[in-house]
Amino acid sequence: MRRRLARFGRIRWTRKRGVIAVVVGVVIIAVVAVCVTVPPVARIFGQGDTSTDRSCIPTPSAQPLGVAAGSGLSSLSDADLARTLDATVDGGMRWIRFDFMWSAIEPRPGQLDWSSTDRVVTAAQSRGLTILGIIDTTPQWARPSAAADQEFALPSDPAQFGAFAGLAAARYRDSVANWEVWNEPNIAKFSAPTPDVGRYAAMLSAASAAIRSAGPEGVTVVSAGLSPAVDGPDSIAPATFLTELYRRGDRSSWDAVGIHPYSYPYLPQDKSTAAFNTFLMLPALYAIMQRSGDGAKKLWVTEYGAPTGGSTSQRVTEKFQGDSIFAAIMATRSQAHFGPFFVYSLRDTGTDTSDAEMNFGILRNDFTPKPAYRELQRAADCR
Repeated sequence: MRRRLARFGRIRWTRKRGVIAVVVGVVIIAVVAVCVTVPPVARIFGQGDTSTDRSCIPTPSAQPLGVAAGSGLSSLSDADLARTLDATVDGGMRWIRFDFMWSAIEPRPGQLDWSSTDRVVTAAQSRGLTILGIIDTTPQWARPSAAADQEFALPSDPAQFGAFAGLAAARYRDSVANWEVWNEPNIAKFSAPTPDVGRYAAMLSAASAAIRSAGPEGVTVVSAGLSPAVDGPDSIAPATFLTELYRRGDRSSWDAVGIHPYSYPYLPQDKSTAAFNTFLMLPALYAIMQRSGDGAKKLWVTEYGAPTGGSTSQRVTEKFQGDSIFAAIMATRSQAHFGPFFVYSLRDTGTDTSDAEMNFGILRNDFTPKPAYRELQRAADCR
């Protein structure tokens, strides 16, 4: 914005009132135009106060709040696991989403170790939390040679992946009734060696059939939450991926569509960011579902948040983080085609403020609350 306004500083003032009036008028019009068309820099980078609708919509029964805890729970000590789950409940979240990692549970064919996952499931259940299990990662023995060193390689044989999904559903038949199949398959980071809609569709179909066979009656299968992305060699835009999934997959394989509509460092409904803000693309994704005959199904926001650390173009202030999460929750509550909303994540995984991934927590690493934690409590208590 400064560059656009700088040229006005070089105008030479004259003694003629007419010229002065014209110049002043031009300056005023230009400043107003710039302020209207360009978002304030402080708001863009989350480094100042934000203006959000503070209206509080009560939680619909079909749209509970949850936390996306990821894969870190199984590595916590018993004390830290208890503290984490207690903070989840105290924060107003009634669901928890975490990984059931095939690579960790079955590192060698037929040799399964469920102990770490059992511990987390039991602890979550004891606190009344509803679990959304993510079936993901591929053990080395089941990876393609082109991605032999990648834990998130798409498996060589979708049937083997489906078989593991069935084993998980059978073991946790009495404790897990909601399963998400994989995580962010539209980006190479989670779909090595490269995103492949056809392969993912086969994985989803195999996993779904096994889960429905082994799981409880009425089990819910959610397609993998899609990451913000553009169409390119290593990524597929969410709308493109979902369109292709409906074309190449069997829509009876999933009961809901997962999405990760991150918008940071912008507010979720900042209209000036419509060209790239994934949150603002949610209506287009639901329209794809409707056109495909799936308008009765819901969009599940299985991750949403913002980092309070990272590079200048990533990080937001703690206040902005809370405002952004609250605004996103309220925006989805106002529409009936949304399901559960999961905040990513509960607690910072470290203290390095230069690393965005360490700073998505609504609690700091020492468990002290950021403003976003209070915003979650407020969202949960809406009357």
